[in-house]
Amino acid sequence: MIKFWQKLHSSLRHKLLLLTLLPLALTALGFALMAAYWTTSYTDRQLYMKVSADLSVASGTLNIMQQEQEDTLQQLGNSFEFRTNLQLGNSRALQVQLLEVKLSRSLDFLRFIAAEDIEQIREESFVPLVKRLSNGESLKGITVLNANELDSITFGLADKAQITLIDTPRAVPSERENEDRAMVLRALVPVTDDFGELIGILDSGQVLNNSTRAVDTIRDLVYGKGSLPDKGIGTVTLFLDDVRISTNVPQDNPNQIKNKNLSLKDRAIGTRVSAEVRKKVLLQGETWIDRAFVVNDWYISAYKPLLDFNNRKVGMIYAGFTEAPFSRIYYKTLFESATFIALIMLVSAVVVINHTRLLLKPLAKIHSVATSIGDGSMQPRIGKLDSSDELVDLAEQFDVMLDLLEKREQQIRSANDQLEITVEKRTRSLRKRTEALKDHIRLLKSTRKQLLDKEKLAVLGELTAGIAHEINNPAAVILGNMDLLVAELGEAVEPARGEVDMVIQQVYRIRSLINNLLQYSRPGHYVESYEHHQLNQVVDDTLQLVSHALEKQQVGIIKDYQADCPVEVNCQQVQQVLVNLILNASHALEGPGKVELITENWIEDNQLKGAIIKIVDKGKGISKGHLAQIFDPFFTTKKSGTGLGLSVSYSIIRRHGGDIKVESEESVGTTFSVYLLRDAEVSGDGELEGILDGLASAERTNRRATSTVSS
Repeated sequence: MIKFWQKLHSSLRHKLLLLTLLPLALTALGFALMAAYWTTSYTDRQLYMKVSADLSVASGTLNIMQQEQEDTLQQLGNSFEFRTNLQLGNSRALQVQLLEVKLSRSLDFLRFIAAEDIEQIREESFVPLVKRLSNGESLKGITVLNANELDSITFGLADKAQITLIDTPRAVPSERENEDRAMVLRALVPVTDDFGELIGILDSGQVLNNSTRAVDTIRDLVYGKGSLPDKGIGTVTLFLDDVRISTNVPQDNPNQIKNKNLSLKDRAIGTRVSAEVRKKVLLQGETWIDRAFVVNDWYISAYKPLLDFNNRKVGMIYAGFTEAPFSRIYYKTLFESATFIALIMLVSAVVVINHTRLLLKPLAKIHSVATSIGDGSMQPRIGKLDSSDELVDLAEQFDVMLDLLEKREQQIRSANDQLEITVEKRTRSLRKRTEALKDHIRLLKSTRKQLLDKEKLAVLGELTAGIAHEINNPAAVILGNMDLLVAELGEAVEPARGEVDMVIQQVYRIRSLINNLLQYSRPGHYVESYEHHQLNQVVDDTLQLVSHALEKQQVGIIKDYQADCPVEVNCQQVQQVLVNLILNASHALEGPGKVELITENWIEDNQLKGAIIKIVDKGKGISKGHLAQIFDPFFTTKKSGTGLGLSVSYSIIRRHGGDIKVESEESVGTTFSVYLLRDAEVSGDGELEGILDGLASAERTNRRATSTVSS
């Protein structure tokens, strides 16, 4: 597919073919879509109109059957024999006459209720009709009788109406297993004397449950021979609520419907209508004209609610036919239309392709010559062509242009040789000047930074000297008074000996810190003392110094001591570094939290080099832009910070021969790792080493910037 599109975009012939054939294809597609739309629209409209008419015929036939039943009772009630037997009180002859009419009209029951016996009948379906019958009104229609009413009319009639419900796809779920009610086609005619007084009521009914007479009669009338296409199946169904009580829809194979004499077992009696049909017809009282799933296949269907004597929806009447034969006709029509259109397209494409090849033959030669020239050969020419049109004229002009182009190329090559010599000379001179300029810029930047840092540190040195003098004097007074206090108290000082020693120890620590600060500002005037210490003990001693600050912030310490290798350090200076890092970690938490202190042996290349202390916090973290600057002097992100804490700490560890590394991620946390050697490699100028590292970083940045500008 990719090669096809590449070829299409690179070939004028294919583009021209596309522009020629695309309108034809779009026109054919339009005709196909229009044909499909018209066929679908016309077919659907005709099918729905037909099924609507079928439903009307089925409903009308059902009404005719009701009218016939009423007419039968009217004739019986007005017959001379019936009235004579009634006047003579010949009940036996009367019953024989009723039985003969019942059998001849295929009725399930036919009875005469004398006027004096009407009040004794308490049937639920009969009592509401008494008033209308007493007024001389004849009634015909659909009614629903329960099992008790059926047996009270004719014993054993309830058994005939029993229907076992069958699980049906797409129907509303139901826990019922049987339907013992019956839908009855019923007629009631009052019998009066010559003076209009009520003598009695003729009551007849035909139970539609498990009956085939009504639905088969309607089917034969609506879907007679020739009314449907080949393999088309027409069906009629009567529903009590949503249950099929009388139908000629087959239970399993729709082809069984070809046999007009389906047994009750083969019919889908006891199955239920789909949920969507039930909702629209039974619940909403509307007529359904649409396709629907009927038991086991799709049918073009029409459903209409059935009303009883009191205009209550008690069921539905359905008429419909299978959709498949019409779908086959529809798809066959579409296939034939598509085949016809495809043949027209094929013939058109052959004609267009042949004429396009002849039309573009000169252009193909031009393209071939141009391709050869693009490969570096200036010799090929198009030459004389047989035809005469605009493209042939273009080919001749192309040959003339090639001759002129070859001549100009010789001139350009000669001039290009001279230009290359001149450009090479100028390029060498410019390259040398550029390198010299880069060296000057790098020297200027490094010198400027060193001067700025030296100036700041010089001011710091002056301030430190004054502060150290002011602090050392009170410290000496404290030490003197503490010695005097111990001497005066004698043995009484023993209960507070620990506190007194702690005060003295911290005063000495104050003096040591002042000396360290002086040594940082004037490293050449101070001699350091290094001893071997266990790193775990140094960390514990440091925690005593910061315990108050941590408790005030509600910060806890998690210890994980694994280091057992002693390290050679200046204990006071290392404590100064740890205090700074621990307090920084607590500040990063911005509230209560935990700081984790981890010690472990420093092993590199399978050799024990010293020990490592890691200070871990789960605070706000450090942005990537600040990570490269945190050890620079006077760089700080705190409003009240001086920017010297990490710079001084870095210098102290570097003078020990160790290193400080940091790993941080915003909103996750930060880990500072301090590496200390087992045997310190004392450096005289850690600050200078830091400056050199900074210069190297600046040089790398400068090279990247230079390469970016050059590109």
